[in-house]
Amino acid sequence: MKTIIFTLVLLVTTATAYSQGYEMQAGIRSGVSSGLTLRVLTGADSWSEAMLLNRNHGVQLYVLKGQNFPFPSIPLANISLSVAWGGHIGSTASVRNYWHEGFERYRSVPVLGADFLLSANYTLKCFPLSVSLDYKPFAELVPDRIMRINLWDFGCTIRYQFTLKK
Repeated sequence: MKTIIFTLVLLVTTATAYSQGYEMQAGIRSGVSSGLTLRVLTGADSWSEAMLLNRNHGVQLYVLKGQNFPFPSIPLANISLSVAWGGHIGSTASVRNYWHEGFERYRSVPVLGADFLLSANYTLKCFPLSVSLDYKPFAELVPDRIMRINLWDFGCTIRYQFTLKK
């Protein structure tokens, strides 16, 4: 009986969630900041993305709001340019050198920052997969240095589209 109720609840919630009509993509990102991504397409060309990324012995949660544009001078439908703005919160490591004792110690410090994302996307036609080359500079407030700016966060993201619009 528990199995039947669980199966019915699972079927009803899946059908309800599917009827929302959002396209969702999940994937992995490599680069200076690497980790997991989840993108929800909220309109024809707009999307929101949450990323859980690992950088400098810490973890940050990124939230971005972006838009897709046709790639300039390339008239192919499956190549696009994405631009996004957002922020992140999390922790990173601060290094303390104990040179007289011969070791380094990492301590976790909180970070809060602003992000920009520029990416070139290629979507496969025969398989629900997309690949993008990302440029994601960021600026963040860090207690031990006041502000940190990284203009060289390049990466590659592979996403799988796991729901379709109706």
